[in-house]
Amino acid sequence: MNRKIFIIHSSEIIRKGMNAILRSYFNVEIILLERKEGLKAFCELKGRDIVIIYENIPVRESANFQQIQKNNRVKWIAYLNDHEKPAEPLPLCKFYITSKTQAPQLQNLVARCWNQNKKQPKTIDSEELTAREKEVLKLVALGHSNKVIAEKLFISIHTVISHRKNITDKTGIKSISGLTVYAILNNLIDTETINPEDLI
Repeated sequence: MNRKIFIIHSSEIIRKGMNAILRSYFNVEIILLERKEGLKAFCELKGRDIVIIYENIPVRESANFQQIQKNNRVKWIAYLNDHEKPAEPLPLCKFYITSKTQAPQLQNLVARCWNQNKKQPKTIDSEELTAREKEVLKLVALGHSNKVIAEKLFISIHTVISHRKNITDKTGIKSISGLTVYAILNNLIDTETINPEDLI
């Protein structure tokens, strides 16, 4: 396979969350690394189209990155915390995302890196979710079944299913793992309440 995505981030939750979001759109190999030093194992790659999504650290100065870039077509996307500036100067860091980036926006950005003629996914502001939909999303992200959610919110299972359909329509996210990372990035749940293994 000529295309690969590398996700380099110290947070296992964020790595696996982005993996779930991108895996639902792209049939490519996605490699998760905790540190930039992990790129060393891939220095022999040649002739690939690679997208590297990395925590806001100076990845490009590393010898491993330079070796990969020398032999492949590489685009990079920096992951910034809120109000954080790129660690590497613009325009070298042409693309970046933040904790507020929506799943369809991330998917589209990766597609742009590959110059795909991919239909622009709809993007939304998290405020488009109603208060009740956010409550349902939070419980879905915490792993509760429709029955349990209905009991906790004192609504019918049919209503829960309707809310979940609306959430999927608005966010463009179908998988529970993708909805979980969406809930985390929008501060609906705390990462301490999530088991990273659930995002695999």
